[in-house]
Amino acid sequence: MEPSKDFSATPQLTPLEIMRQAFSDMEVAFREDDGTLSTSLCLSTFAACVTCWGKPDDLVSIVVRLPVRAAPQHRAAVGEFLHRLDFNAKRKFWEIDYNDGEIRLSAYTDTLLGPLTDRVFRSMLHCLLLTAETVFPYLMGVLTGRMNPEFANDQAEAALVAVWGKDES
Repeated sequence: MEPSKDFSATPQLTPLEIMRQAFSDMEVAFREDDGTLSTSLCLSTFAACVTCWGKPDDLVSIVVRLPVRAAPQHRAAVGEFLHRLDFNAKRKFWEIDYNDGEIRLSAYTDTLLGPLTDRVFRSMLHCLLLTAETVFPYLMGVLTGRMNPEFANDQAEAALVAVWGKDES
C-alpha cells in the first residue's frame, strides 16, 4: 500500500488564477479589472458577455449577459419566463434587472470546501453558454410578445432536455 501524500503543502492556485489560465488555454482574449475577468464570446446565434470573479475560501461567480434587454412593457413577461426556467434549474440562475431590462444567466460555486479547479470552471462556463444559447430563441419570443411565458418555458424546457437530458436541464 502506497503511503498517503500530504497535499496541504502543495500551493493552490487562486480562483482568479484558474480562470485566467483557462481563458488563456482556450485562447480567449479577456480583460482584467480589479479582480474581475470579462470577455465577449461569440456563440452560433449571438455574442455573450462573460464576467467572472472569485476568491479562495469564498465564492466563485460566472455571469453571462445576453445581448438583449427587455423593453419596459415586456419585463413582467420576461421575468415570469425566467422565473419558470429557474424553478426546475440545477445550479443555474436566470436574472433580470427590472430597472434596465438586462438579462443574465449566472452560476456560483463556493470555494470553502475546496479550491476551484480548471475542470469545474470550464464545466460551469460550458453549461452556462450552452443553456443561454438553447434558451435564447424562446426568450426572444417572449421579448417580442410572440410567445407567452408559459408556452415559451415549455418549449425551452423541452429544448434543454434535448440538449442535456432529463436530469441536467
